[in-house]
Amino acid sequence: MTEPPRPLLLVEDSDADAVALERIARRLPMSLPLVRVRDGESALEYLYQLGDYADAARPALVLLDLHMPGMGGREVLSRLKADPSLRRIPIIIFSSSTEPRDVEGAYADGANCYLFKPEPGEQLEAAARALQSFWLSAARLPGAEDPRA
Repeated sequence: MTEPPRPLLLVEDSDADAVALERIARRLPMSLPLVRVRDGESALEYLYQLGDYADAARPALVLLDLHMPGMGGREVLSRLKADPSLRRIPIIIFSSSTEPRDVEGAYADGANCYLFKPEPGEQLEAAARALQSFWLSAARLPGAEDPRA
């Protein structure tokens, strides 16, 4: 029996950005379900399967906003990459910041990729398509089943 696909975890505080990404994801040939949490604290609860997320599936990929109220994306990223049980999950920073210090800092903290998050519209859809094409089609994610099997 094949296990259900592991989700893509979206950590995004902006409802408008999350809704736009969820709409785009429904139109793409997404191989992963999309699960959203609104902040860094909830992301850690989800990833550590605490509280309401006790039965949450380990995500195949995390799409992480950088600047959020409370615990920011860099702190979440640092914690995940410091934990041997979670560090293999690819973390993609998806931020509207183009500041070199944010980009450099994210990579220094272990981000696997930094994507600029444009305003909802055609550019956001193009970014989502690029993400889907590489990370969900071309790349082989840790823990994924062999597609040839």
